[in-house]
Amino acid sequence: MSVVLCDPDDTAALWLVQRLREAGDDCALVTSDLLSFARRRSQRIGRAGVSALVDVDGRIVIGHPDLLINRMSAPPMAAWRTAPPVERDYATAELTAFVLSWLDGLSCPVRNRPDPSCLAGPAPHPLRAGLLASAAGLACPDVRLQTDRGTRAGGQPLLEAALRQAGPGARLLHVVVLDGTLVDPEGVARQAGAPVPAGFAPGIQRLCASLGAAEALAGIDVVVTGEQWMFAGFTPLPDLPVAGGALVRALARVRESAAEREKVTA
Repeated sequence: MSVVLCDPDDTAALWLVQRLREAGDDCALVTSDLLSFARRRSQRIGRAGVSALVDVDGRIVIGHPDLLINRMSAPPMAAWRTAPPVERDYATAELTAFVLSWLDGLSCPVRNRPDPSCLAGPAPHPLRAGLLASAAGLACPDVRLQTDRGTRAGGQPLLEAALRQAGPGARLLHVVVLDGTLVDPEGVARQAGAPVPAGFAPGIQRLCASLGAAEALAGIDVVVTGEQWMFAGFTPLPDLPVAGGALVRALARVRESAAEREKVTA
């Protein structure tokens, strides 16, 4: 049994669950609001190890999943909007603590385990991501940030800088990366209309390792101009449908490899 944990409005997660089920996987979809109102959430840590049980609604009961895909970025604040602030704060802290401990204690492959920057995995500041991408050997744009009041808050400074630097004719790609490996490189090349540069895949692997995403499902924005592929952003919440069936097959291999290792150690 595989589990996809996500926010209530995560359409990419819905797509993944459907595709996994079509491939024969008994996949359960658990949104953050369902988890927050689960019939039972328990975890026991003792000499024999860690055991956990999540009874979502009497039909979905999670004990020892084969694979868990975590796309839950935050507790579901909307689910508690009518509660007093002190109760909302308590519920938020309680659910966050459980998710952190639960996902850390699972013995199955978890993509992604929570990170200090985000419950859904590594979510570095754009400038940190750019610095590490450059150190990993990826082409990166020159970024200027201003501190005056006229500077727009938020935004995507790496992506905006890459598009400005690339100029007319640049193509924006969003690629999916699993465990530091580009998913469906042939499909990515077709979307780009150009071969994947020789140093791009190794650079992505080094970047993921430096971000703590060596065992993670991530998305990377790339601006393509001619033979140059410029790094333009990193997210722990990739647009999964762009990877298509290749992602489903890659996740199946992760699950099967874990099952084989468990047989060897049993």
